[in-house]
Amino acid sequence: MGRANGRPRGRWLLALLLAGGLAACGGPAPPLQATAPADAPVVVAVHDGDTLRVRDAHGRVRTVRLAAIDAPELDQPGGAQAQAALQGWTLGRAVTLQERGDDRHGRRLAVVWRLQDDGSALELNLALLQQGWAWHYRAHADEQPLAERWRYAAAELAARRAGRGLWADPDAIPPWEWRRLKRRSPAPSRRAGAARTSGSCPCWSWAARRTRPRAAP
Repeated sequence: MGRANGRPRGRWLLALLLAGGLAACGGPAPPLQATAPADAPVVVAVHDGDTLRVRDAHGRVRTVRLAAIDAPELDQPGGAQAQAALQGWTLGRAVTLQERGDDRHGRRLAVVWRLQDDGSALELNLALLQQGWAWHYRAHADEQPLAERWRYAAAELAARRAGRGLWADPDAIPPWEWRRLKRRSPAPSRRAGAARTSGSCPCWSWAARRTRPRAAP
């Protein structure tokens, strides 16, 4: 919520302006051309909103984790919708991967691009943020190029402010917090530990207040 002095709103505007300027100066160029390469991997399965499986030209199947974002878990509010969004964009389609190494689970990290019918390239990691179906994974933001980092942070902030996707719920819980709570309890409350921090710059992030249970009389 904005304050009377306008500072929170100013932080939003500053973030968006900086992101736009950085993207204009150094955003990544789409790697796809007018037609997808004949040896481009094809998406054969979508596990959830940020993980898919691709088959390459040699028939090998790999698991790909979309880099720098975190979508809701399937058992989490918004998880099925995030999966459906990614599935609608990718299943059965050729994609291009900008690989970023492997994560601790052995999945290939990548920025994933898909050629659209009009010949333009859709950056799927960014699209999920723009549509409000993922968080910018700020714990790994320092692994991103600077311009990309700000574009992703600004995309999440814009979706949050517009109430798109999972941001229709002001108490949406980030997946990393959901996973932590689930390890401690099989049924985490939607409000318990709701973390509303995001982005890669703490100067315009904010922290949610945690509701503490009142001591029994």
